[in-house]
Amino acid sequence: MVKVLISLSVLAATATAGSVTELPESVTKLIDYSINPCDDFYQYACGAWHNDAVIPPDRHAIDTSFSKISIENQAVLSKIFSDNTTKLGEFYNSCLDTATLSSLGLTPLEDSFKAIRSANTTLDLLIVAGELVNNGIPAFVDIKSRPDDNDSTKNALFGFRAPLPLSRSYYTIPSEWETVEADYKVYIATVLQLAGYSAEQAEAAVPVIIRFEQTLAGVALSRLEESEAVVSPYTALTYSQLNQKFPLLVGSWLKAHGFDIYDQWELLKNTTLDNLRTIVEYKLIHASSSHLTPEFRTANWNLFGKKINGETVEPSREKCCKYQTRKTVGDLLGQYFLDAVWSADTAKTADDLVKALKLSFSTGIATADWLDKSTRANAQTKLSKIVHLLGGPEKPQLYPTLTFDSKSYLNNRWK
Repeated sequence: MVKVLISLSVLAATATAGSVTELPESVTKLIDYSINPCDDFYQYACGAWHNDAVIPPDRHAIDTSFSKISIENQAVLSKIFSDNTTKLGEFYNSCLDTATLSSLGLTPLEDSFKAIRSANTTLDLLIVAGELVNNGIPAFVDIKSRPDDNDSTKNALFGFRAPLPLSRSYYTIPSEWETVEADYKVYIATVLQLAGYSAEQAEAAVPVIIRFEQTLAGVALSRLEESEAVVSPYTALTYSQLNQKFPLLVGSWLKAHGFDIYDQWELLKNTTLDNLRTIVEYKLIHASSSHLTPEFRTANWNLFGKKINGETVEPSREKCCKYQTRKTVGDLLGQYFLDAVWSADTAKTADDLVKALKLSFSTGIATADWLDKSTRANAQTKLSKIVHLLGGPEKPQLYPTLTFDSKSYLNNRWK
């Protein structure tokens, strides 16, 4: 953020001076001076870089801003990750330890498999699926708390379609489905067999899983959304009403998370218990596939990295584990990063820059001749309410009482 703002301020100053020769080398080396900027400004501004740019094999895109900053940040993070004595290091090293991951195999999933396979009714099984949400395993509905659209002083629970392995368009647009169908079927069969299914069992499970996902993506919830969107952006319901209306879909989630209200109802009456058990097991296996043995991770990458994202080389284990550490314990990593790069002088420079921008904006409002008195006053009032936070959160989550086991990566993720 800071680097982008500084670059913009330099460009603004240069534009005022009327000469591109005052730009820093980091900018001028990108320019193709053989191009008239009035004919093709992008080619002029970025042509030299574009002509020589090479997309790294483990990336699907490259640019002069965010990719560059990301690469520079990775150099700092590499030093942080190399310290094995920190809590962060324990988590990171548990991800790196492929020997332990291979020896454990499916052991981290055994309790979940047992719970899924011992469920004797659809409701019991969906309650198990709701409990797995605590470990980041998507269920059949995604319940989120956020400010009420009609009253921002209150929070409300919102129900959304649960995330599926593929983007929704793959399921609902035939031409897009054709591009991934064969690879997705191979992926499902591969991870199921790695999880202990026989080849015949995996082959039988593939159409069951795909048919359910296609229905969930394209039919079941979309009809509900269309019917209720006619009268309101959303339908407000109490917990009890939600449970009465959708006991299997939403009520099971409420039950799993301590809301002790539910009745019997057949929302998923067209899905047999055996098929639903297969679907829940696949949800568990797929969501865990990048965090189990290297064979699971490669199967996941072959579809999502290679086929869908166009990567040509599977990212290194180190790169993968850095990403997962940042995603899982980001505040903790962020604090180490700030300690390394965010000095008091840097913080003051950034803060002064933002304050100067706000002052400039305020001056613009005050001197704009097209604003009437009331609008000008309201604009200044609104500007005065803008707050800025630079560097990192004021109260980061640093997990002071949490401990990690360097030999139990998946359990570390689930804590």
